[in-house]
Amino acid sequence: MKKRERAWTAVLLFAVVALTGFGSVASERIRFDKGVNSTTFTAALGEGHDYVLGGKAGQSLTVALQGPSGVYFNVLPPSGQDALVNTSITGDARWTGALKQDGDYTVRVYPMRSAARQGKSPAFTITLAVR
Repeated sequence: MKKRERAWTAVLLFAVVALTGFGSVASERIRFDKGVNSTTFTAALGEGHDYVLGGKAGQSLTVALQGPSGVYFNVLPPSGQDALVNTSITGDARWTGALKQDGDYTVRVYPMRSAARQGKSPAFTITLAVR
């Protein structure tokens, strides 16, 4: 009986973790008011944060990140394929690029793996602009 109880406890714990999003990346949809083309956020990083914003082919997206070393961002196109930029590789804190297609672009801010494993949650400031 004890093994069965432990198995059910493990299943229930897994379900609770999966449903509550423990260890998941926060996500926020960005909408600009008419006449506004940029916004700035300051937040605690946690496991990471996604900013989703719509863009049209031919527009320019600029991302500027301020934070401690070990905090990076990627820009993912609507197709969800290869990142347009991966700052953990380039080391850049600012990026500007032309959007090639209409759709939702995701700016993913994330910590270095070792910091995430240690439970560190540094603060960061990010500016997003679409022109």
